[in-house]
Amino acid sequence: MKPLILINAFEVPPTADEQFVKHWTRARDALSTKAGYVDTRLHRSLVPTAPFRFVNVGRWASRQAFQAATREADISANGFPFPAHPGLYEVIAATERLTIPRTSVTLINVFEVPAGEDEQFIAGWQQANELLSSRPGYLSTTLHRSVGPEPDFRLVNVARWSSPDAFTAAIGDPQFRAAAQLPYTAHPALYTAIAE
Repeated sequence: MKPLILINAFEVPPTADEQFVKHWTRARDALSTKAGYVDTRLHRSLVPTAPFRFVNVGRWASRQAFQAATREADISANGFPFPAHPGLYEVIAATERLTIPRTSVTLINVFEVPAGEDEQFIAGWQQANELLSSRPGYLSTTLHRSVGPEPDFRLVNVARWSSPDAFTAAIGDPQFRAAAQLPYTAHPALYTAIAE
């Protein structure tokens, strides 16, 4: 059985990084001892203006294990001192180059897709991803779809690029811009992993 992916996007003001990381570390330490926990990684945006400056991406053996762990540790999105947008996801598409360098940046793009429009979104996403995956600096992409209950973001793309410049050049290509005109609100930002 494939693990479920927990993706939690946090709204943290630029002046509160230290406070946020302390709270996140406390929650990580409490949950990492529970049955069903696999791993987690905390990402911080490269720019302070990103709407979600921190995003946690973790893996759990099952929804039941995650729910039991958070109940037992008394951890919830509402109890966190910063607005949180958690969701449990399954991987529905993934591509990866054979070799991944040690240094890279992570694109995390959360999409607001209404229920019932997944297939339309996925078709457009696949077209855009085909173009991006051929560009220099592209390393990997994983598309996640929520498994309910309804999160704020039904689909989330997590991709790795060799550098911010490589990603900027790829999305600046007119061919990509034409293919990427999806009628959904997106919140993309580049991140670096800062804790596990």
